[in-house]
Amino acid sequence: MSERAEQIVSRLSAGGVELAAYLPDSWLTPLIDRVIAEPRITHVRVSREDDAMAVAGGAALMGKRAAVLCQNAGVLLSANVLAAFALHHQLPLLIVAAARGGAEDGFFYQMYKGQVTAGVADAIGLSVHRVDGPADDWLFERASEQAWLQRRPTVLLCSRDALLGAGS
Repeated sequence: MSERAEQIVSRLSAGGVELAAYLPDSWLTPLIDRVIAEPRITHVRVSREDDAMAVAGGAALMGKRAAVLCQNAGVLLSANVLAAFALHHQLPLLIVAAARGGAEDGFFYQMYKGQVTAGVADAIGLSVHRVDGPADDWLFERASEQAWLQRRPTVLLCSRDALLGAGS
């Protein structure tokens, strides 16, 4: 298991996360594998990001803290669900998103995501934070608490180094 993934899951658990809905992404694979192995977190694999938002939203309606693990494209895809469902019903979701499209991402087709995700999330009323490495790990715990205090989704846009470790 990845040491970075272990550190992140420890912080998510400390923040009260009991359920994680996720879609695979190469930057998220070690974290997803660690979540699957974590007995304190129920894991749900979905085929679309908006389905992950719905699963996490259902958990929130039951009083459980939930996280969505997806690529930032999933935040873009789920904008309508987040605005119409999560914000309207004041659902405190934690979204841990791989921030694809930055300088460390060598794929042209990822670039637009890095340019627009934070702006779109902010425009629909989500709290947005950047996680750039281990120094920002406190956000995995505190953002879950922030979502519950604000009664709205909170997005953590995580760099490659934040998810996989420096030099990965």
